[in-house]
Amino acid sequence: MSFTTKSLIVSAAVALVIAATLSLRSKESPAQHPQLTPAQLAEVRPTPPSKPEPSKVSAPVNDPSDLPPPPDDEIEDGNGS
Repeated sequence: MSFTTKSLIVSAAVALVIAATLSLRSKESPAQHPQLTPAQLAEVRPTPPSKPEPSKVSAPVNDPSDLPPPPDDEIEDGNGS
């Protein structure tokens, strides 16, 4: 048997299995989902939003603690001296 013949036989077998599966499938109504208990519903539902927190007042921009430290007076020239 050649490769083409084997491929055709395998594809026909797969098509036969798929056709049989689809034809024998039950036509009943879809599965019913169970009802949730009130406790489960409470877990699923989001809690109502609480009051928004008041915005915090930030410190002024010119606060000395926010400023970077002053530069060194002696700038090194990279010579190590």
